[in-house]
Amino acid sequence: MEKWAYYLREVIYATGKGIKGFIIAQLKLSLLTFILLCIGFVVIGIEWWGMKAFGIAIVDMIPVLGSGIIMLPWAIIRALMGDGDVAWKLGLLYAIILLVRQFAEPYLTGKQIGVRPLYTFISTIVCVLIFGPIGALLGAVVAIIIKAVFNVRDMSRVINDSTHNQ
Repeated sequence: MEKWAYYLREVIYATGKGIKGFIIAQLKLSLLTFILLCIGFVVIGIEWWGMKAFGIAIVDMIPVLGSGIIMLPWAIIRALMGDGDVAWKLGLLYAIILLVRQFAEPYLTGKQIGVRPLYTFISTIVCVLIFGPIGALLGAVVAIIIKAVFNVRDMSRVINDSTHNQ
């Protein structure tokens, strides 16, 4: 097998493994969101809190949209209906979820894909600046691919060094 084909296969394998880790991280983040929503909805007194939390956690897995696509309009509608107490509590709950996710996401994603959280965060920021909202998803994928390329490059150096030393 050609050397380049071997390296390409290894990069593809490592990238696939990293993407699997990314999906696992997203599932963990959705579980975290679900738990926070359940607690918040019980405290606020929202009916059917578990079902609503589950639905919002599912939507939260969609890159770019997140839980804000439901939580913010819900809070605004409640405020317009004259239920300001529930409205500000929903807004506060959303802010807490957003804050927790902002800190947890780089850590969990970085841990699952084997990239330091800071590098995952930087990659995501750069991709958002370059590609817009879709860059939020591409950031982790770019970090995964870069890590795979560097791992294969390092592996090839070790193999080449061991064959030259013999």
